[in-house]
Amino acid sequence: MNPNYLAQWFKLDSLNGFVVLAIGIFTVLTIIYSLRFMKGKPQLVQYYTYIILTAIASIGAALSNNLILLLIFWGFLGLTLYLLINMGEANSDTVAKKTFIIVGGSDAIMLLGIGIVYYLTGTLQMDNIKLQLNNSLTVFAYLCIAIASFAKAGAMPFHSWIPDCAETAPVPVVAYLPASLDKLLGIYLLARISLNLFVMNQGMNIVLMLVGAFTIVCAVMMALVQHNMKRLLGYHAVSQVGYMVLGIGTGTPIGIAGGIFHMLNNSVYKQALFLASGNVEQKTGTTDLDKLGGLSKAMPLTYISALIASLSISGIPPFNGFVSKWMVYQGIIEQLRITDYGLRITAILCLAAAMFGSSLTLASFLKLIHAAFLGQSLDSARDKQANRQTGKQATKEVSWTMWFPPLILAII
Repeated sequence: MNPNYLAQWFKLDSLNGFVVLAIGIFTVLTIIYSLRFMKGKPQLVQYYTYIILTAIASIGAALSNNLILLLIFWGFLGLTLYLLINMGEANSDTVAKKTFIIVGGSDAIMLLGIGIVYYLTGTLQMDNIKLQLNNSLTVFAYLCIAIASFAKAGAMPFHSWIPDCAETAPVPVVAYLPASLDKLLGIYLLARISLNLFVMNQGMNIVLMLVGAFTIVCAVMMALVQHNMKRLLGYHAVSQVGYMVLGIGTGTPIGIAGGIFHMLNNSVYKQALFLASGNVEQKTGTTDLDKLGGLSKAMPLTYISALIASLSISGIPPFNGFVSKWMVYQGIIEQLRITDYGLRITAILCLAAAMFGSSLTLASFLKLIHAAFLGQSLDSARDKQANRQTGKQATKEVSWTMWFPPLILAII
């Protein structure tokens, strides 16, 4: 086959190369984890089929060099997301429908944006598009595609499906999609259109920075009041998107690099945290923080994984979350050297929001670690008596296929 023909449809470069590698790693770890977690559950063949198809479609979306091809893969991912969420229990069908409406609706808006881009440029090949944001139609096209990336990644106000999904969908699905792949693809698309397809201006940079700051603060405050471990992690999955959008919005090399680096970091530690919560749920039957405690001795490997991931997401040095957040902070500080008064005020507000968000993130993860792994032990006399009545055994570490993936991610 002619390489030039393939280049019209697919392109591998420094921006999407590491995204494809990360997709492969997260897929392998999710499958290993699922071997035990999904054992005995119905529809196993469908589950693994959807996981593999999701990986293929994700790689296709990341490598796409044609906007229509990108849209096809993007829409297919919305379908597999719906099917995988629907495999959960209790209220999962309602959450799956809500997710499909939000993500599917944003895909329709993305189609409108792609149509406008084609109208303005006469091409769908992404490496041949370079639009100046100098008129309302071009700005509208950019926003249409950006909305699709916000909905996929979970930035506000398109975030509400993520906490619901975190609470009801199977844990491997949450760790694989909303926590990892959806973040990678959503922020990748935002970075791609901001760096390659459109030439950003000061006004649009301010819009992205404000969206990022708003997402950081509002989501982390919602996370603070949660008592369900998975729902708390869901809101933090939203909050961390704010740092990525904020970094890209700075328009500075260090800020953009920090936002993209944080995209990768977040996928690593967020998947580790969700898999650790799955281990807790598997052994205790609950993720209610008020009913947990003392698991550090019974589940030491899960505890270590969750602790390292918690320190990283909180931005504690020398973990990777600190490095990417520090790069985002530097990108914001670079904006303070610009003479424009409005941009400097925006940068000050966003820097304050980002640092405030980090402090609240640390507070909420101190709460999570203490409530789940420290504090009052589940092996107290009262719990032992309850376990005897229900026939449950004392809590112990999960199978190696379940502690291995989060431990590997913690090491990364």
